[in-house]
Amino acid sequence: METVVYALPFRLFSMLVLAGWSVVIGRKALIPNAFPRFSTRTMLGISFLLFIGIRLLYAQNREHNVDTSTWIATALTVGQAEDPLYTLLNYSDGRPLAVLPLALVELAGIPVDYRLADLIGVLLWCLTFWIFWRLLKNYLAEERALLLVWLPILLLSTVWKNDFASFNSENMGNLWLITGLFWILRGNTGSAVRAFAIGFWLGWLPFVKFQTVPMGLVFGLFAAWKLYQTRRFVKVFSLVGGALLPVLLLTLYYGSRDDLTAFWGDYFSNYFVYSYTTEYSDLSPAERFSPLHIARYLFQSYQFPLYWTGIFGGILLYGIGLVVRRPVSLAPEQKERLWLGGIWLIASFYAVLQAGNNYTHYLLFLLLPGLLVLAVLSELSRSSFNRKILFFCLLTVLTQASVNGFFRKPLDIHPGEPLFQKISAEIRQRSQAEDGLVLWGYVDRLYSYTRRPMGYRASDTFWVYYPTSTREFRIKEFLSDMERNKPRLFVDVLSPRISLFAENAFEFENFPSIKTYIDRHYRLVKTIEDVRIFERKKE
Repeated sequence: METVVYALPFRLFSMLVLAGWSVVIGRKALIPNAFPRFSTRTMLGISFLLFIGIRLLYAQNREHNVDTSTWIATALTVGQAEDPLYTLLNYSDGRPLAVLPLALVELAGIPVDYRLADLIGVLLWCLTFWIFWRLLKNYLAEERALLLVWLPILLLSTVWKNDFASFNSENMGNLWLITGLFWILRGNTGSAVRAFAIGFWLGWLPFVKFQTVPMGLVFGLFAAWKLYQTRRFVKVFSLVGGALLPVLLLTLYYGSRDDLTAFWGDYFSNYFVYSYTTEYSDLSPAERFSPLHIARYLFQSYQFPLYWTGIFGGILLYGIGLVVRRPVSLAPEQKERLWLGGIWLIASFYAVLQAGNNYTHYLLFLLLPGLLVLAVLSELSRSSFNRKILFFCLLTVLTQASVNGFFRKPLDIHPGEPLFQKISAEIRQRSQAEDGLVLWGYVDRLYSYTRRPMGYRASDTFWVYYPTSTREFRIKEFLSDMERNKPRLFVDVLSPRISLFAENAFEFENFPSIKTYIDRHYRLVKTIEDVRIFERKKE
């Protein structure tokens, strides 16, 4: 099957299908009664089916991105846990709600592999885009809203860069954000209960992904401002109270388990150090936000520069047109949406750039705010000018999708794959399905390969050995988890051939307390090339 779908004739056929459907959607945006006379909902459904179908055809059951392996490791660990809630909160790298969909599938007894994780990610995108389309059609013609939603679908159907296309925390992050915005713009803050519910929903964003907090603050402040305008002060307090409740609930939960230090360290201080210091990035704050750095970040891969050109170029052209043509005065609601979209986009750029690490999956947070600004500007512009800009956007994104489809190729097989298989076979032979596994190094895929649960709250030990101000806290946490869980196997995979961030200085023997613990409780039972497998001694 892989030989067929990656053959040039099939790739050309899939590109032709997407191009043909793009023409249909573009024509419908201009002439709503044009053939075929499908309803907009039907056309949106067909768009989703094309998206799902193409991604399924090209889905491969191998690691796209190390983060996907991290989430699979968390999900299978939750699925086997005696206390799934505690495990989800503590073994999810501070992002329990990001991994929740995979964990629920595992709890239902369905093993999650890379192909299934990709499908779940695509379904989450479909739900996100459906909500976004429902939001846009309140202000635009349904057909034009469909065209705008089709643009990111085109990109995500064809992009195959590992760090941009695989399941990751941005899937749930974008869904959580757009759901909150949809409720706010639909006027669901009218009663104290609804205001509280909106705040409660936004208050969970730090536990989806800490990076979403700036965007959540923008939405929360916008909702509070709307309430303040109408002098509904009690409802402002309801909104704020709802937003604070998730943190309060988890504080009480961790306090009841005498584990507040872990809550603070895993969820807040760790990500503060990651985002607001130079311990994980050498870039200074000025360098992180420089125009040159932003341009390099957006255009670092040939698989999406034309998409950003289409979206941000369209915004720029709309802006120039509005200034030159001097449109009629804006209604207050239009001004609100324009300001909201612009500030959301700025906050998203801030969130993406702040940490100083150019991981391309962060850019997924720019998809929706860019489209919202484009939609608001489209709403304000005259029809003839609108058609030209929308045609420009569709043409550039379709060109990008065509380039991606033409050059699409299978994922490279990791050079260490034979060694992965040998290690996995040995782990399965020496342990049972419920036996805990700890990997010293950064090779998260071995949890997926072996289907063994995590014996330490992280699927790798990067946070433990990497030299930062939180390392001493992480070492204590590591030793505490090792003693609590007593994992059957401890595997030293810190080999440059298979592990990320593999340096001699990071060997576990260089950390006296960890070396002492391993020497006391584990014995070396197997060496496979430069990988060592230790088994826990009988006590």
